[in-house]
Amino acid sequence: MKKDHIVFWDIDGTLMHCGSDGKVALNATFADLYGITDAFSSAPIGSSTDAVLIGDLMRSFGISENDLEKIHEHYHKTLQKVLAGDRKKRILPGVLSLLDAIDARPSHKSALLTSNLKIGAYAKLESVGLHTYFKFGGFGDEPVEKWDVAEQCIQAAEQRYSTVFSRNQIFLIGDSDYDVVSAQKLGINSIAVATGWVSADRLLESRPDYFFEDLSETSKVLKILGI
Repeated sequence: MKKDHIVFWDIDGTLMHCGSDGKVALNATFADLYGITDAFSSAPIGSSTDAVLIGDLMRSFGISENDLEKIHEHYHKTLQKVLAGDRKKRILPGVLSLLDAIDARPSHKSALLTSNLKIGAYAKLESVGLHTYFKFGGFGDEPVEKWDVAEQCIQAAEQRYSTVFSRNQIFLIGDSDYDVVSAQKLGINSIAVATGWVSADRLLESRPDYFFEDLSETSKVLKILGI
């Protein structure tokens, strides 16, 4: 079996910026379906999976688990509408060049690693045309931590591509200390980028393997990735 590389990407604040569109869509979903106003006002969105956040909210308001599919469907449609109306959403610096370079190398695979539900993740990516770069990934559909999702994703990718991904050949690019901690727990390389909501100081305190203010220095990033 040949040895290849995985480059995991976080979405919000790493690949793209779409403000609070996800939170707006989640709030609208619970308002529309249950009359709950500003449901996620105090929820730490981004620090746990969407499955955990939605599950906690459903339990706190006594909403039946049988409603989960209905909630997901409404959220998906609402998020697409919110994204369509967001004129400020954008792909972040350096991202397209990096994705193109990775895509051109058979030995490297770009993958998603996000706390977003899968339907939400692809809705965001489709809104800026990035969805075609990602054939697999780990998503926030299960009430587990991000590193657990990544572990499952690595195993599935090895079966899918009939290859071995050594931990020193796997990278996680993200904008939060949660991403750095996830990489550390997995024993993979962390690349922290200060284009999200976490300050550069806080990111550096989490001790990432590599740090960038943004990803515009693509040659340096590609060298780290072995391209």
